[in-house]
Amino acid sequence: MTLGDREILELNELCGAAVDGVLTDAQRARLAGWLRESEAARRFYVRALGQAASLHQYAAEIHAEAPDARPAGRVVAVGWWVFGALAVAAALVLGFFARRATLLPDEAPPLRASDSVARITALKNPRWRGAVKLAAGDHLRKGQRLEIGAGFAEITFDSGARVVLEGAATLDVNSAWDATLRDGTLKASVPPEAVGFRVVNSAVEVVDLGTEFTMVADGRGGADVFVLKGEVEAAPRLAAETDTLLLRENQSRRFGQGGVSAVTDSAKRFAEFTQPLALDRFSPPVNFVHWSFDQIRSGEIAAEIAGIAVPADAAAMRLFDVVNPAAARPAGPHGHALPLDGHAYARAKFPGLSGATPHTIAFWIRVPEDAQLSEAYTMVAWGTNLKKLSHRPVQVSWNRRPAEGALGALRTDFGGGSAIGTTSLRDGRWHHVTVCFAAGEDPEAPVQVKQYIDGRLESSTINPGKIRATGSPGDEAADFVWLGRRLTGNGPGQPESFRGDIDELFIADRALEPNEIVAVMKDNRLPRPTMVANLDSARP
Repeated sequence: MTLGDREILELNELCGAAVDGVLTDAQRARLAGWLRESEAARRFYVRALGQAASLHQYAAEIHAEAPDARPAGRVVAVGWWVFGALAVAAALVLGFFARRATLLPDEAPPLRASDSVARITALKNPRWRGAVKLAAGDHLRKGQRLEIGAGFAEITFDSGARVVLEGAATLDVNSAWDATLRDGTLKASVPPEAVGFRVVNSAVEVVDLGTEFTMVADGRGGADVFVLKGEVEAAPRLAAETDTLLLRENQSRRFGQGGVSAVTDSAKRFAEFTQPLALDRFSPPVNFVHWSFDQIRSGEIAAEIAGIAVPADAAAMRLFDVVNPAAARPAGPHGHALPLDGHAYARAKFPGLSGATPHTIAFWIRVPEDAQLSEAYTMVAWGTNLKKLSHRPVQVSWNRRPAEGALGALRTDFGGGSAIGTTSLRDGRWHHVTVCFAAGEDPEAPVQVKQYIDGRLESSTINPGKIRATGSPGDEAADFVWLGRRLTGNGPGQPESFRGDIDELFIADRALEPNEIVAVMKDNRLPRPTMVANLDSARP
């Protein structure tokens, strides 16, 4: 039995109630009937419970959402009985069909997940300890340790938080949302989009509430915390005192084995830490094409081109299957938006888009609250010429498969996997979407996918997938961006489409930094940084 839209939505509701422990007797009976009669329902159920367990574990490890009661980020605590129940239920259902599960002979192995979570964005006379010598622009992986003997290094996390490390110091990069300072001095600057960023030490855990603070770890079990702007939450980790302290601007505390105490020379050290520091920043220029959708002439939308070698007529976006071109268009965040009614779609040229180098896709999107699962197909897509991806296209949509992730969340599919976020776009409101995608030439290297919703890092976790068919290289979709139409292989062969409104599409020829993503969202423009510039920053 094949599950349709209505059945999938009902099963998703029943599975959600089972996970939350709020199944009514009627729902329990209905779910039991599904599991007894339908193999497709049993498979859906196992995936849903497995996904729920994974999400609970993931939420306990990182700050992935805007904080609620505690600004440190939502941490979901789940009792062992929940995981036990999920495991037992999954095992029971798997018994129905485990012996029948087989792999198709032409399935390719899934690609590994991306583990890059930060980047070196500025330096000042660094002297690295150990064999690893880092340079500006280098990516940092999850779990990587930085040891600097002298000088300064600025690390920008994918969340948007920025840390300036002063040598001698040792820092562990834990994720896009947290780091461990083992010894030395750092200054953390956290924009609103990265609220909840955390720096931990053996003596204290500091959660930033959108501010600037300095931490000095002495390497002997003690740490001093200075709040330069805004406020932080500081939780002692060594002493018997367990109450979390709220520290505001110009406040400081020392944390150690003996408890929490005042910093003896606080005023002097505040004056020292707020002195300006010039760092040498490496910021490559960004080239891009931008479609505003404000004017449509003869079925085409003109492009703004900056640094991309493409003729204006080729970069113009062409519309197809538009029922009424003269109809009034909806207002977008900036001027007029382009309505995609499930039939209309568009295409434009962007040289190099189908290759292995990084690109960033940024746009505004509005998905109706009543959008059906059959209308969840591609918002933005492009073909690829990469054997690594089996020549399969990259497709950005909202998730129509609740067993694989949050229903309505941002989803990026590619040959060998998918990235699925947590925030539903299916709410009738405008959201700014950014996807940084880099396949890379190395067939063994992980694909890099970073997703942002409204300027905040949404998801960088890759769900492995199976490649059941191989696309064809060099066909008509190569180096074209498509809106509103699912690509099959690399061509627009299937009618599955998208219903919603899109506005202000940017495609850049490199991965944008978090601050650039926010600038595009707020100012509707891309900054043009120079190759090397001075950054005025307070010293750590």
